Amino acid sequence: MEKGKRIEAINAEIPLPEGIIQHIQSLLSGKQAAQTSILSKSWYNAWLTSPNLHLDERNFQKRGGESPTPQIADGFSEFAKKTMQRYQTLNLKIEKFSLWMKSNEGDRNSLASELIVKAVKMSVNDLKFEFHPPTETFVLPREVLGAETLIGLSVIGCKIDRPVDGKVSCSGLKSLILRRVYIGDDVVWDIISSCPLIEKLLLSECECLIDIKDSTVARRMSKVLSLRSPTIEQNVGSVVDRPIKLSEFRNLKSLFLEKIHIDRLYFRDFTLKFPCLEDLTLWCCYGYSGINISSPSLQCISLAQTRTFKATFDVPSIRKFKLSGSSFPNLSFTPVSREWVSEISIKCSCFLLSASWLLKLGKFLTKLSPSKISLSIVFFLEMKIDNVGDIQDLPKPVVENLMLSIHSSSSVCSALLDSLFWSFRPRVITQYWFPRSYIAAKANNELLELLCKTLIRQERENCCIPNQNIISLRDLEEVNVEIFEETLGVWRCLPWETLLDASSSPGARRKIRFQLRWREEPITSI
Repeated sequence: MEKGKRIEAINAEIPLPEGIIQHIQSLLSGKQAAQTSILSKSWYNAWLTSPNLHLDERNFQKRGGESPTPQIADGFSEFAKKTMQRYQTLNLKIEKFSLWMKSNEGDRNSLASELIVKAVKMSVNDLKFEFHPPTETFVLPREVLGAETLIGLSVIGCKIDRPVDGKVSCSGLKSLILRRVYIGDDVVWDIISSCPLIEKLLLSECECLIDIKDSTVARRMSKVLSLRSPTIEQNVGSVVDRPIKLSEFRNLKSLFLEKIHIDRLYFRDFTLKFPCLEDLTLWCCYGYSGINISSPSLQCISLAQTRTFKATFDVPSIRKFKLSGSSFPNLSFTPVSREWVSEISIKCSCFLLSASWLLKLGKFLTKLSPSKISLSIVFFLEMKIDNVGDIQDLPKPVVENLMLSIHSSSSVCSALLDSLFWSFRPRVITQYWFPRSYIAAKANNELLELLCKTLIRQERENCCIPNQNIISLRDLEEVNVEIFEETLGVWRCLPWETLLDASSSPGARRKIRFQLRWREEPITSI
């Protein structure tokens, strides 16, 4: 800084450059950014001229989330029009514009069209628009697909028609997200074929999806592709699903498929189809009886299924495997030299929890034992626990972290915990400790108390001794209880009796973990 120059405080405030203030405001929600305007005049002026404009009718709702009255709806309309007029008068550029509106409150179509067209004329780069609930009566203004400055477009809950001249001029578009949109596959292809820079495409619950036949267009798709199934509710209540065929996406890095029909030959020549693919998600897809994937580039695999299936993976670069469902697939992984993790989420709603189910769980976890396993299990309804004697002598796979949610009686919970400890050895059990005022507090805290009583007992102050009354815990050598301090981001020791004292209920949700040390036991494949 040159000699003699200094920063002077104005009204006890050291002013920040407007660009820095606007950058900070861009990291906040529209409502939060507006609230910063009360900090000082400079923050107010920065908010008034911010290149990121958020108009959200929900901010004009009554407390409790009730629908806005006609007067409140008119208030939003007046506020939105005045805001856009201010931007026009000051000749400001809008880089990011987001608009959320109710579609069943008065004449909203003309207002939505007016606001969107004005944003486009102010050279918007990123446009996000949502009509709620979705309606076919509102058609996205044709000016949007003719905006040469547009880089990102996200549309939810309206209709998109083909341009009158059939031309799409937003050739710089890189991101296209369409959810619950009424659109024909010809319009989708008009956009894709006219926008060679598209890197991300997400279609969710649209009227028509695409059949990717043109390999020239497909090769131009790069980095991220998400395709989601159409779910079309017809007047008669029927649901229409159209299968999607995928061909050469040479530069694709991430592929997301949800609730769609996949051809049985889809996984054949996987590396040739997706040589650069790193992230694959199959979410409740159907049409195939098994998965057989060989890919040197694939790093993350996410599956969600409610049915049993077989999966074979030859993925030497894998870093993470995720599975969510209610059954255990038959998995096979080619040995991997690098460290990787598995995140498993299981929901069990069966009435009878048998040794057979626990045996399947143990075998499934053993298949994943080369990885560090994180396991979340949710149990519903009243259940009976069958004899677990058949699995007592089997090897116990190690689970790095276990989270439990049991919606059942305390007697069932106790037997269930004992059964689970026959199936695997958790090193850490992580749970949440809720304030008593929370709706979910009673069942959750009862489980937390049961865990505490099952795992440890106090023999002397500040000393935890393993409970030898539970046979399945005979190999448990040490237990420590810790609570996570959000403000410091660290774990600290917690006396176990604190969890059993109702008067020490936390003021907010807290994270608790039990650290368990077991007698070492070698794991072999089953």
